[in-house]
Amino acid sequence: MATTKIKVGRRQFAFSAPAKMADEGQRDTTGPKPSTERAVKVGSTSYKYYPWGDNNLLPNERVKLLRSNGDAQNLVQARIDFLFGGGFGFFKHVQKDGQTIREPFTNQAIEEYQSAYGLPDLGEVVDRINTGLVETGNAFVRRSVVDKLPIYSLKDSLICRATLADPVVKHYLLCPDWSDQESVEKNCQILPVFNPANADVLETMVHLRPYQSGQPYYGFAQYWGEQSVHWIEVMNYIAKSMIGTVKHNKNLAHVCRIASRYFDEMAAAEIDTESPEEPEDFEKQKNKVRDKFYENVEAMFSEKNDTGPRIIYDECDLTPDGKLAGFIQFEEIKRSLNAKELSEAYQIALLGFANASRILPGLSGVSDGNALGGSGSELKVSANFQQHFRTARERKLVCSLFNSDVKKALKLPKDVFAGFQDILLVSDDKNPAGKENKTTSAGNGSDPKKPDNAA
Repeated sequence: MATTKIKVGRRQFAFSAPAKMADEGQRDTTGPKPSTERAVKVGSTSYKYYPWGDNNLLPNERVKLLRSNGDAQNLVQARIDFLFGGGFGFFKHVQKDGQTIREPFTNQAIEEYQSAYGLPDLGEVVDRINTGLVETGNAFVRRSVVDKLPIYSLKDSLICRATLADPVVKHYLLCPDWSDQESVEKNCQILPVFNPANADVLETMVHLRPYQSGQPYYGFAQYWGEQSVHWIEVMNYIAKSMIGTVKHNKNLAHVCRIASRYFDEMAAAEIDTESPEEPEDFEKQKNKVRDKFYENVEAMFSEKNDTGPRIIYDECDLTPDGKLAGFIQFEEIKRSLNAKELSEAYQIALLGFANASRILPGLSGVSDGNALGGSGSELKVSANFQQHFRTARERKLVCSLFNSDVKKALKLPKDVFAGFQDILLVSDDKNPAGKENKTTSAGNGSDPKKPDNAA
């Protein structure tokens, strides 16, 4: 180890610097140890990269599971909707009556910049960034320089992987299929990390993600926890089970009990008693009658015969005490869960996933028995709360990118910042439309150097 000396005031301190950087041993709490590093050759250079999850397919598996359940996907999409709010743009911060009011702002530089995307506004680009942040906990933004202006486009998180930190991540690898090593070797591309000190590099990568302890490489989406994953699996299992419950013939639903002599008598009726047949002929006839009977019963309970009444006739004798002595009896097999119980279990799983997704129960369409009763005023308060207080972190990430990069390139005024609009639900007597756009969300359009400068 090398010894380094530093002097602070009149005192001198000495410390030993380890030969190996501490950052070389960093790892995600959700990923493998650094010793499991992998390498891929891009051009003539070999790059070591850090797997995302033990099998390097964690985001692929989580997104696939999300796509398997419409209700879970709907809740995640709801978070994205609240995050986007009333849209994205630039706003001029104006002081009025001691408050900072944000007013929509545009000029020729902004209009020309927006036209570079071929879109009427930047909303589509920002919406994709928001989607990546919510669905995967990460947004890999490709930064291209066109006419000295930064142009952003989102790269799918499923195709992006980070090189090993040395001491920080310096490159990102892009491959359409990380499950196929041949594809990785053949199709892998590389992008350097964006460095503000060298903003003229034509193609770079900006990695946006909220800070999380123990995650130096990749973000971890809110719904990726094991409990949340189990809730999706439970909902999928219940949905499949409901099919069997509704279509009862797919499950073992009844036991059919038949007196053995029933088939004897039915077979005997088919045989001419005046011309006795051989015993083996009688057994053949008995088997024939039995098979025909079972075919009729199965057809009666088949889903193909799901209309009209279902009746089976049983002619029988009387017992000595005058009761019917039935030949045939259908005994129902009771199930541990019926359709109602399965539906209730599904609602519990859906509520659990809603909580894990940071969606208020009342907005998820599921009642927790204690929260919202479903009235209009309660839903308005809940929706406004969701949009104001559960979007700030992701919005700040997106706005900081534009405020620190695009604003500088466009030479915008100092009091103009990027930000989101909110859609606030209001009473009909205040606004017949039932909503109004507000640009007052705390922090979503603030100056990154002055986070308190927000309405």
